[in-house]
Amino acid sequence: MKKLPILLISTLAAGAAWGGVAPAAAQAPTLERAQPVQVTRTTTPRRDRFRPYTFTTTGRIVPPANYCAPGQSPAGASCVPIVCPPGATNVAYCTVPGLGVICSGSVTVRVQKRGITISGRVVGVRPDCTYRSRVTFRSRLPTRIGRLSFRARFQGNVVLEPKSSSTGTVLAG
Repeated sequence: MKKLPILLISTLAAGAAWGGVAPAAAQAPTLERAQPVQVTRTTTPRRDRFRPYTFTTTGRIVPPANYCAPGQSPAGASCVPIVCPPGATNVAYCTVPGLGVICSGSVTVRVQKRGITISGRVVGVRPDCTYRSRVTFRSRLPTRIGRLSFRARFQGNVVLEPKSSSTGTVLAG
């Protein structure tokens, strides 16, 4: 008979003791998310005259500048929520999310012509809260030339709610 490592035996015993279900205390608390201050978007160049038409969209997610007090709702205060144990009023017992958590998630950059989406790119948010997406149109199809609209939408994360940028237009051809 093979001998199992002690760690594996203790893990199996713990799973059997709980019936294979994690205890309620081990589940993460739910957070009320804050609204980002702004999602910026800049698309360059403003006009590309020659094929292939290549456009680069860059931008930034601007989180709220302040952290919420324990028990404060981020909805009306425009602050980043902190995680506190139930009943805690002292910030020393709370967990403050860092930039690695605040500046995470993904952004969808959508390109439209006359309201029809012709390209959608999903890019990650960098640790400095910026993003960058490049799209290239190689064909001569009428839907790929002329006035194109670009919009970015931050999909949200554990701390911040989703938010869209303004729409900007560029010319291809």
